[in-house]
Amino acid sequence: MKDKTRYTSIWTSIGLLLIAAALFLCAYNLWDSNRAAASVQGVLAAIPNTAAAPEEPFKEETAEMPTIMIDGNEYIGTLDFPTLGLTLPVMASWDYDKLKTAPCRYAGTTAGNLVIAGHNYRSHFGRLDNLQPGDTVTFTDVEGTVFAYTVAETEVLQPTAIKEMTGGDWDLTLFTCTLSGQTRLTVRCLKQ
Repeated sequence: MKDKTRYTSIWTSIGLLLIAAALFLCAYNLWDSNRAAASVQGVLAAIPNTAAAPEEPFKEETAEMPTIMIDGNEYIGTLDFPTLGLTLPVMASWDYDKLKTAPCRYAGTTAGNLVIAGHNYRSHFGRLDNLQPGDTVTFTDVEGTVFAYTVAETEVLQPTAIKEMTGGDWDLTLFTCTLSGQTRLTVRCLKQ
């Protein structure tokens, strides 16, 4: 009987530790998402010409993208998702640590196959799965030039499908991890 009570105590302790660890991870993820949202607001306030960028026709596009330095990070502009009520700054280059602050250019330019990666924070790309074909997405560069896109399709890719992610005839590709982190939700867009 003592052994049964001892094993019950051990399993109960392990269960309580696992519950505590899960609660800690949930709290950390919420804190990190809120931190990222606050960071985005600070950067958006520092990027000129994006809040009231003039709508002008496409200008001559080049492989170079203008950048602006804010708090030690280079940005290329902002993404606006009217159907999601979301505007986000976009960093000029990708790395995992930068993704914790804002979405990042993964590859390409507005001249060809711009690919942007973002964390699946709710305040970043966590709601991309709500975009539908026909929705509008705009990218405004740091000089105020607006590039309008229409969502064409969404797909789920494996994390190793780099060629599939960056290839194809898409003008804009947005991607983030799915909730499980095992695959990548990918939104494909065409210029309007």
